Amino acid sequence: MVESSFLARKTSQKSPYAKMHALVADEFENSRQSIRKMLVTLGVAHVDVMSTGKAVLEACRAKKYDLILCDFRLGGDKNGQQVLEELRESNSLKSDAIFVTISAETSRDVVMGIMESQPDEYLGKPFTQGVLEKRLHRLYSQSKALSKMKVLVSKGEYQTLVSLCKAHIDEEGRYSPWCKKALIDAYLALNRWQELEQLCNEELKIRDYDWAWLGLAKLSIAQKKWDEAIKHLEHVLQLFPQVIVAYDLLADCLKEKGKLNEAQDVLENALKISPRIHKRQRDMAVVSMENGDIQSALKASQHTLKLGMNSIHENPDDYIRLADVLSESVQSCENASEKKRMGNEALSTLGQVSKRYATDEKVKLRRTLAESRLYASQGSDSLRDKCLQSANKQMLENPSLEEPEIVLELGKSLYMAGKEDESQKLLSKLIDSRDIDPELRQLASDFLDEPVSTFDRAKAKDLNKTALESYAKRNYQEAVDIFKEALSFSSRHPGLNLNFVQSVLRLMEGSEKNARMVRECTEALSRLEHISVSHKQYKRYESLKNIVSQYEVK
Repeated sequence: MVESSFLARKTSQKSPYAKMHALVADEFENSRQSIRKMLVTLGVAHVDVMSTGKAVLEACRAKKYDLILCDFRLGGDKNGQQVLEELRESNSLKSDAIFVTISAETSRDVVMGIMESQPDEYLGKPFTQGVLEKRLHRLYSQSKALSKMKVLVSKGEYQTLVSLCKAHIDEEGRYSPWCKKALIDAYLALNRWQELEQLCNEELKIRDYDWAWLGLAKLSIAQKKWDEAIKHLEHVLQLFPQVIVAYDLLADCLKEKGKLNEAQDVLENALKISPRIHKRQRDMAVVSMENGDIQSALKASQHTLKLGMNSIHENPDDYIRLADVLSESVQSCENASEKKRMGNEALSTLGQVSKRYATDEKVKLRRTLAESRLYASQGSDSLRDKCLQSANKQMLENPSLEEPEIVLELGKSLYMAGKEDESQKLLSKLIDSRDIDPELRQLASDFLDEPVSTFDRAKAKDLNKTALESYAKRNYQEAVDIFKEALSFSSRHPGLNLNFVQSVLRLMEGSEKNARMVRECTEALSRLEHISVSHKQYKRYESLKNIVSQYEVK
C-alpha cells in the first residue's frame, strides 16, 4: 500500500475533495500511478494504491474510503466485479462511498457483467484528467446530496427515507428520479402497496419508464399475482429489451406458474445479453435440468462454477451440482471416450471441492455421496458400494451431519444403488418431517415421484404433453397408448399415472366392465402408494382410486 499526502498543497486545501480518502486499484504500476497523480492534481489529499483484489478487500475492512477507482482486471484471483460484490456483501463500503469501475475491456459480456454489478460509474480506459474531473464532480455532488438517504437505505429505515424522498421530489430537486426509484423499494419494504401503484401509474402517464413498469411488476410479485407480474414484465421487455433484470424476474414468475420450459427460454435470452452473472447461470442450470435438457444444464453448471470461483458466490453446491449433471450425462451418453471424459471431469470437480473445503466434514460427506452416484451411473458397483459404506461410517461417527440436505442426497444415492425400499423409507420420513424447509421437502417428493434419468424424464414429459393433446380431442384410446409409452420411461410419476387412469376411465364410459383395463388402473394407482397426504396430487389420487374401486366390485 502506498499513501500520497499533499495536505500542505494550496490546491488541495481549496478542493472540495481535500478530505476524501481514495483508493486506486489496478494491476499495472504505471496505470496506478497515473490515476493517483490525476486525483492528487484534482485535490484529493489521501490516495492509496494497490494491485490485487485481496489487497482492496483488506484495505476496505481496515479503512472506510470515500472514493474507490477499481480496474476490472486485477492481480491475484479476484476481478473488480467480484471485489465490488464482496465489499457490498460484507458491508465494507460506506453507504455514500463512490465506487468507479475502470476498464479497457471491450467485450460486451464483460461490460454487461460490470454494469449489472451496479458501480456508481463505469469509466473506459484510456481517459483524460478532464474526463475524470467531470465524472468526479457529478458523482461527488450526487453523493453529498443523497448521503442522508443512502444511510437510511443501508439501515433499512424506510419510513424516514420516504419522508426525505418525498420532500426532495416536492422541491423538484435534481435527484428526483433517484428518489422515485428509492420510493418503490421503500414502499415494497413497508407494504405500502397503494402508494407504490399510484407512484408508478402517475409516472407512466407522463412517459414509459422502465423502472415504473418494473415497480408494478415487483408489486404484483409481492402480492403473488404471477399472471399480472408476467404481463408487466413482458411489456417491459417489449419496450426495453436490454433491461436485464426483467428477464430474471420473468423467469422466476414463470417458474412459480410451473412453466419451466418458458422460464428456460427467458433465461437463455438473458444469457445471450449478459452471461457473466453467477445467479443467472445457476438458475439456468437448475431449470434446464428440471426440463430434462442435460446439455444446457451441463453448460450452465460449468459456467456457474467458473463464475463463482474466488467470489463471494462460491459454494459447495455448485461443485456437487456439476458432478451430478456430469453423472447424468454419463448415463445418457453412448460414446465410450466421451463417457470416460465426463466421468473424469466429475471426479476432478469432486476433487476440487474437497481441496477448497478441506476442513468441512459436511462437504466431505456430500462429496462421497456424489461420488457414489457417479459410480452408479458408470455401472461400477463395487466402487459405488464402497463410497456408500464410507458415507455411512462418516454419519455414524458424526451424527450432526445427518441434516435434511444430506438425507436427501443419501436417499438419491441409495436409490441409484438399487436400494429402492431403503431410499423410499428414508425420503418419506424426510417429507413427513414438520421442521423441514418446504423447498427441500418438494425436492424429496419430486425425486420419489420420478427417480429416473434426465433423459427419461424429458422423454416422459414430451409424451405426456402429446397424450394430453389427444385427450383434449377426445381420442381416448390414442391418449391411453401414449400415456403407456410415457410410463415406460417414468413409471412412478403421479401425474402420468393419474392421467393414464383418467383416460382409461373415459374410454370405459358407457361400456361394459373391461377386466384388463381395470387391472391396469389398479396397477397404476399401486405405483403411487409413496405419495403423502400433503402431495399436490393426493386429492386427485383418492378421487380416481374411489372410482376404480367401484369398477373392481362390479
